[in-house]
Parts: sequence; C-alpha cells; structure tokens
Amino acid sequence: MKKNISWKKAALLAVVSVLMVTACRKNDYYMDGGLSGQSEAEMRMPLYDFLASRPNHMFDSLIKIIDLTNAKELVNKPGITFFAAPNTAVRRLQLNYTPDDRQAPVPLEAIGKDTLLNLLKRFIITDGRISLEQAVADKSKFYKSSNGDSVYINGKGGGTGVTSSIQTSAYYLEYVHIKIPGLDSIKYTGSIQTHNLITANAIVHVLNNGASFASGMKQKYYR
Repeated sequence: MKKNISWKKAALLAVVSVLMVTACRKNDYYMDGGLSGQSEAEMRMPLYDFLASRPNHMFDSLIKIIDLTNAKELVNKPGITFFAAPNTAVRRLQLNYTPDDRQAPVPLEAIGKDTLLNLLKRFIITDGRISLEQAVADKSKFYKSSNGDSVYINGKGGGTGVTSSIQTSAYYLEYVHIKIPGLDSIKYTGSIQTHNLITANAIVHVLNNGASFASGMKQKYYR
C-alpha cells in the first residue's frame, strides 16, 4: 500500500514539474511585465514616459537616443507599433561602431544623430498597433517602418486549430528588418522577450537581450 502511494506521489510530482517547466517557457516573454503586469496608470502613459518610468531602467539608453535625436514627438505619435531595444541592444551598437580592439563603448553623443534617428525609425511602424494576435492573423506580412524600410513580423510558436493546420496562436513575435525585400541583403532578425505592452499611443514589443540596436546596419567594424 505504501509503495502504491509513493508511486502516485512520484507521478504527481513529475506532472507538476512538467507543467511548471512549460509555464516558465511560455512566460519567458513577460520579463518586463506583459499585459498581466501593467497597471491602468501605465497604460495611460505616452510611450516616452512609459519607457522612462521602468523601475529596472532597462530603456535608459533608448531614452537617451530619443533625447539626442529630438524624437520624443515621434515616439509619442498616436497609433504606432514600437519595438523597444533594451540597454544591452544599444550597447552592441556602441561596441561595434568603430574599430578598437579595446572595445570601449563609443558614447552615443559621438555617433551621428542622423544615424541614431535612422536606426530608431526602423523600430517604429506608424500605420497601426500590431499585437501578437494580429501578427498571427496577418499570416506573416511586411509592414513599412517609419524610415520607409520593410519590417516583416511573424507570430512564432503557439499552435494550430483542432481540425486545421492553420496557425491560430503564437507565444512570441519574430521581427525581421529588411531594407529592400529581394534587393538589399542587409537583414536583421530579432525575437521579442515581452509583447503587447500597452501605452496611451502605442503597442510595445520589447526585443530580447540578445538584440542589437544596429538592426542590420553595415557597421564599420565587426568583432
């Protein structure tokens, strides 16, 4: 009898462990809060204020770029989709911008404002708020970024319908920036760590920590 109870306990623990691992994998995309972690006050903030208010300061470098390029009005434009680059992504741009084996990060002030603004615009889609669910419904389509380049958005993971092979859900977005589809080989692919954050004027998807703010730019130096 005791052996039978022990076996049942072991089986139950195994099931619980599997469920916990699955939940952790699914929730990895909500490192900065996600919909479940946002307050009503945050949802009423303009995008600039929302990014600046993060208690973990993960967008401080991005805020500095917005300030340097006088782009506050641009990021607060109504009805946009914004891909927010964390500090680690901006640092990758700074480290690879000039040839220097010491790899000291180049100050943002030393990078041309036109370059910073051009890169910032690659992360803005001005023709609507595109959620994770909308990306799935759109079946992987191209949008136009604020600087006129093409952005390909694809809902990844998730599942299909019971009686169909058509994708009906996704766990995260994949963002692909392509300057001119079919003509330009410069391409940048990045996954999203947090999707569907809501602000007063935008829907925000946060790039993962392995992203680069250079987003496909042909940099002067590669390490």
